[in-house]
Amino acid sequence: MIKNIIIIVINALCLAAFIVCLSLSVSIKTPLRSQQAATAWAGQSGERFAQLSVFFPESSGFNEEGIFGFRRSLDLNLLTASLESTTDRKLYTDAWSAETEVSLLSERGSATAKAIAVGGDFFLFHPLHLRDGNYLSPDDVMKDRILLDEELAWRLFGATQIAGFDVLINNKPFMIAGVIARENDFASTKAYTASLISRESDIGSSITSTSGAGLFMSYDALKDMTEDETSISTYEIVLPDPITGFALKTLKDSMSEPGIHIVENSARFSFDNSFALIGSFGERSMRLEAIAYPYWENAARYVEEYLALLLVFALLFILFPVVCAVVYSIIIIRFLIRRGKLTVTRFINKKDKRKYDKYLQEHGEEPQIYSADEIIREFREEVYEESG
Repeated sequence: MIKNIIIIVINALCLAAFIVCLSLSVSIKTPLRSQQAATAWAGQSGERFAQLSVFFPESSGFNEEGIFGFRRSLDLNLLTASLESTTDRKLYTDAWSAETEVSLLSERGSATAKAIAVGGDFFLFHPLHLRDGNYLSPDDVMKDRILLDEELAWRLFGATQIAGFDVLINNKPFMIAGVIARENDFASTKAYTASLISRESDIGSSITSTSGAGLFMSYDALKDMTEDETSISTYEIVLPDPITGFALKTLKDSMSEPGIHIVENSARFSFDNSFALIGSFGERSMRLEAIAYPYWENAARYVEEYLALLLVFALLFILFPVVCAVVYSIIIIRFLIRRGKLTVTRFINKKDKRKYDKYLQEHGEEPQIYSADEIIREFREEVYEESG
């Protein structure tokens, strides 16, 4: 009795731990809105889309001309698959970005911060919370608009309601389009902070950078500011995915840049991907390409590691209940088989007893029981006599 109670308690605790692992898995991946562009793009259409990211080596030299060439190749491949954009329906949307270091000067202060230069529909992929103003748009005629994060806004102006104010970036005037709040989930916070630490170590101690501060500007504006065109480091796209793997294959067929790393964001938090990470434990730490991932990709990779770890714990916690369920199922099945045999035997015995009683009533004597050998021998004798 005590043994059974202990087993029940252990099973209950394991199941509770298993549910906690599943809940944590959902809670840590849900806040990463940078991985949900396919859902946002699909809306209520019911069509299947996939979000993919391409990361370029630091020396790739990939620029907007490369994007235009990729789009032409992509359109041809989609047309071959009988998919074509119309005036009312775009098949895909994309965005790109590059990172650099800039100096800012306002009426109230100055700072050095990380600037992310963006192009395309960047804020569909990264819908950061607006504190004031508006996002940058690919339709903007003027490219001298920027988005500050809250920390940089406080550093330069002592406020966040500063849309329309002016600031100098590398001695060139820009207008503030709005102020955004950074993601506050644990993975994005850690990844962004880590990227700043890495950046400060790269630029050296001669520049004092504002911890956590950053801004977004147009990629075209960055080109105008620099003599040498800054290479695009990240390209993101949402493509139709009518069957699993179609979008990934189409992207690989359309982009021929060497050394790139492609990620299918839509499937990265799935059970299959987490299980694959467990199977390839340690391989991700072997970086063979010179690629600097943006902070949102590092955050997603961080969450992937946690999901794989939680999956390991979930499997361990569910193992004991599953084994117990199998063992008790076997015991119950054996018990039912024995009970079934006993029931059948009793039924047959009762049926034979009724036949025996009926025979006594009709003949008034015990029935003569024949063995199988006797029946065969008598049958042969009858056949011999008839043929004889």
